[in-house]
Amino acid sequence: MNPLAILWLWRIGGALLLSGSLTAAYFGWAKHEQNLGAAPYIAKIAQQKTEAAQVLAIKTAEAAAATKALQDFKNTQELQDADHKKTVAALNARLHSLAGPAGRLRDPNQTGCGGGSRSAPGTDAAAPGDRAGDGADAGGVLSADLSGLLLRLTKSADDINLAYISCRADAFAVRAQP
Repeated sequence: MNPLAILWLWRIGGALLLSGSLTAAYFGWAKHEQNLGAAPYIAKIAQQKTEAAQVLAIKTAEAAAATKALQDFKNTQELQDADHKKTVAALNARLHSLAGPAGRLRDPNQTGCGGGSRSAPGTDAAAPGDRAGDGADAGGVLSADLSGLLLRLTKSADDINLAYISCRADAFAVRAQP
């Protein structure tokens, strides 16, 4: 091969190597200069990330505590509601037992026919409605329709009262939360 051609190849290769080195050096220096200008911002961002992680941990713990407090209140309220339902059921059973086998309630304000508020003490005579097998209407006894209506209305009122008590306690607990 011609020595002149080899020399040109060396020169072209050297020029390519030099231009590649200069380009790499330029981009390296530019990156270095860019990092020098961004260094305060990078440190500030790192600090903000740390602060945000701390705030997130605190708020997550607060949310977990509030959730646990509400769950505890809900459990307590459900136990109270169950107790109230048992009380209402016991009172309903007592009311039904007072109605007697005919399923009718006595009017305590009715005069005559025993036990009324205006009758003379000790004058309780056996009325036809007092016997278990007697279905006849007697004075001082509410009709079967009226007794049924009163029992249904009493149960509805009790159910509404229980629901109100439960919702009211729930509302107070929610309002108490920060």
